[in-house]
Amino acid sequence: MSSRLVRWGTLRTILFLLAVLTLFGLAVVRPAYDRIEAFSGGVAAIDGSIVYTPDRAHEMIAAYGEQGRQVYMIIALTVDTAFPLLLALTFSFTLASLFHRAFARAGVLHRAVRVPMAALTADLLENLGIVTLLLGYPRRLPAVALLASAFSTVKWTAIAAEAVLVAIGLVALLIQRTRQP
Repeated sequence: MSSRLVRWGTLRTILFLLAVLTLFGLAVVRPAYDRIEAFSGGVAAIDGSIVYTPDRAHEMIAAYGEQGRQVYMIIALTVDTAFPLLLALTFSFTLASLFHRAFARAGVLHRAVRVPMAALTADLLENLGIVTLLLGYPRRLPAVALLASAFSTVKWTAIAAEAVLVAIGLVALLIQRTRQP
């Protein structure tokens, strides 16, 4: 899998994915989440939180109102499925390409290409939990809320780790290039 990521992770592919990710984020994701906030009087989407309690999740869902909950479900099952997939592809290709070039021997850091897939999996499971909470409202589902919150924490931690790993790869590549004659 890693060799495929390196082969497909060309600079052209990475730049294309970054452009698509940016355009999709600005033109689709941001307006979609702005709609949720508009329905709720300024309460943000649950999945923007790193961690939350079942009570907080219930309060947020109540604030969305019936129409906001319907819109949020659609967003969670469409937009917030496509965006994490794009993000995972972008980071996977970027990490595979950087680490292949920066580190001669395959090692622990080469396994870092799995981090974006962990973020994607956590994000999709978080979405499933949130949709379950939205569908179950007004019933309280504390176990589902706790699981969704845990997946949110894993997702945001993995995304932060991806950024750190890219920085490590860039620094290692820069060091390697400055040492070459």
